[in-house]
Amino acid sequence: MIYIFKYLILLYDKKVSIIEEHSKTICASLLHDLIEVNKGNTSIKFFRKDLTTMIIWLFIMHSYANKEKINIEDIARELASNTRISKPSLRLILENAKEKGFLKFTLNENDNRSWIIEPEIISIEEFNAWCKRIGSLQIS
Repeated sequence: MIYIFKYLILLYDKKVSIIEEHSKTICASLLHDLIEVNKGNTSIKFFRKDLTTMIIWLFIMHSYANKEKINIEDIARELASNTRISKPSLRLILENAKEKGFLKFTLNENDNRSWIIEPEIISIEEFNAWCKRIGSLQIS
């Protein structure tokens, strides 16, 4: 009886401890990406500081890719369901990105009180290069 129990434990341990080849590849790719992103002073490094900043970045890139004009209010509404950030903190992140040349603010023609937020060319180029590196990952 003890041998059967030990055998079942070994079988269970083997099942749980096996990482599939695809998972190993993804893990290696993500680890390599995280190390590479932390080199230099890129928009990718800036926007991947934390989860909130990354959500801001992806929302801006997604909106730009879909030709949607967004402002700080749109970003704040998008973030409200995912994370807790104050508008002053959001504004500070966006202003810092603007100062570093990663974002541009354009006065909204329809509402002079509002600024349209878009990525700068360098941010778009770095984002495209990053997506090519990550693009082979399949997420379902």
